[in-house]
Order: sequence, then C-alpha cells, then structure tokens
Amino acid sequence: MRPTTQPQSGIRMPLNRILGTEANVRILRALAESTAPISAAELARRAQLQRSSVHRALKMLADLGTVSFVGTAPHLQVSLADRSPLTKPIRALLGAERSRYEELLAGLKRAATRIDPLPTAVWVEGSVARGVDQPGDAVIVCVLGNARDIDRGAEALREAIQSLERKLDVTIEVRGRTRADLEARSNALGEELQHAIPIFGIPPIGFLKRYRGDWEKRNIRVHGDHDARSLALGKKIADRLAQDPSLIARARTQIQDRWSRASGRERKELQEWRRILDTATPARLRKILSDPGERATRLRQTLPFLGVVEKDLSREQS
Repeated sequence: MRPTTQPQSGIRMPLNRILGTEANVRILRALAESTAPISAAELARRAQLQRSSVHRALKMLADLGTVSFVGTAPHLQVSLADRSPLTKPIRALLGAERSRYEELLAGLKRAATRIDPLPTAVWVEGSVARGVDQPGDAVIVCVLGNARDIDRGAEALREAIQSLERKLDVTIEVRGRTRADLEARSNALGEELQHAIPIFGIPPIGFLKRYRGDWEKRNIRVHGDHDARSLALGKKIADRLAQDPSLIARARTQIQDRWSRASGRERKELQEWRRILDTATPARLRKILSDPGERATRLRQTLPFLGVVEKDLSREQS
C-alpha cells in the first residue's frame, strides 16, 4: 500500500498509526487476549510474527502510549497500557472480532444439532479451517450422512443457517458427503481434513480408515498431556493458595470479568466454580485443585485462578 499523501492530525486520529499495520493489529489482539503481561518472545509466538517485527512495532506502540512495559531486562514484559483512554475501546473492538467468530461456530453447531435428519458429523474445512482465508471467502461447511438422507440433511442445514449468514454478513457453503465419498477421495482429503474444525460429531479425519488409528492415538495422547499439565498447574495454584487465601476473592473477580465474553458451556463451568468458591473451605479448595479425578480434571479446563497467578507463574518459569 502506498503511503498517503495528505497527513491527518495525530491527536484527532491516532488510530491511523495504532492500527496502521497488520503487525500492530496482531500484537494488540494478542495483548488484548492475555490476562497478564507477556514477554516479547511469547508475544511473537502468539501473534505469529518475527521477533524483529514485534520489537519494531512495540517501539511505535509504546511511543503512542498504547502499550507499556513492566519488569526489567532480560525479563521485560509488555501489556496494553491501562492508562491510555483508547485501551478499553481497542479491547472492545478486538473482543467483538473474536465474538463474531465464536458466534459463527456456535450458530453452526446449534443449526447442525437441530436439523432433521440429524447428521453423523459436521465440520468446517477449506481456507477458513487452515486460517488462510481472505475477506469475502466462503465458509465451507461439510455435512456427513448416509446416502439416502444426505441431500435432505444438507438442504436443511442451508435453510437453518440463513439467518446466521445475514446476521454475521458471511457466506456459508454447505456440502453434503457420505463415508463412501470420504474414502473415495481419502488421498486428496487427508491433509485437508486434518485442519478441519469439528462442529458436530467426531473430527472427520477419524472417519478415514488410513488415518483412524493415528487419530485415535493422537487424541488420547493430546488429552493425556493436557490433563497432566493442568494437574501440575492446579497443584502449583493450591500451594500458592495455602500462602495467600486472598486468591479466592481475586478468582471471584476473574469469573466476573470472564462472564460477559464466555460461551454458554464455559458459563456453566464458571458457575460451578462460583459455587465452589462460595462454599468450599480453603483446604477443600486446595484438594479440588490438586485432585486427579474426573470432575476436577474437567473444572481445571476453566481455572478462574489462572489470570490471577499467571504473571507470577510465568516469572517462575522464565
């Protein structure tokens, strides 16, 4: 893009520079989604940028008063500048961006679970699933069913998502497929389906015979690794809670902050955490945080303590 020839006021229109490059927007998005200051290296990873690009952009954003630094080198961390009057509206704008995408997936799931006949699986594939789509590209939604019902099921989904298309101003292309279709094109679809976003039913890669064993093993391994990490984190938080009971009140505040942007499913988990925080003694709460059982494992997926202690834990790990 060529530089503009007619300058505009920096005091009246600071967003020209704050949002002036994709790198700036990626950085602001990553910072808005973080509940605590993060390092430049972590910021580069989350924004999918080179570190040199991050450092250049941060210097500009710091000069504009949009970001601020905490700590000292080599553990310097960055966050959105709370004192800037533009921070709150920037968070709101990026939050609306995220909510639109989440509403798209939630709307597709609602539609998929209400159509008749009920499909075997529904997923998003194509450029949107790979994260390389351009503005205006269609969201490709695939419906899996048996040969007798698939055309009727695909048409039912097309009708069910019309209001979603209008509301979000997005084009959704529905494609019907059978298991035989998947197997017949398994060589061509293998890589494509590995990037698919499941909407309803199991991930589509699990339907291909040549990938099914690998998918099952990977699914078990990923869940096992995630559960082990969340248990270790829960134990660290339990230890910290023994030293600082004020974390309970701060976790309640964290739930309140997350409530407005949480999905329906997440709100159910947060409501359960709210009941626990209101009724459990500190000792019982520490037990829940470090319990390897099924319920505690599920609850640790929405830890309200994470935003409270994330900064301290990241410093310990650095």
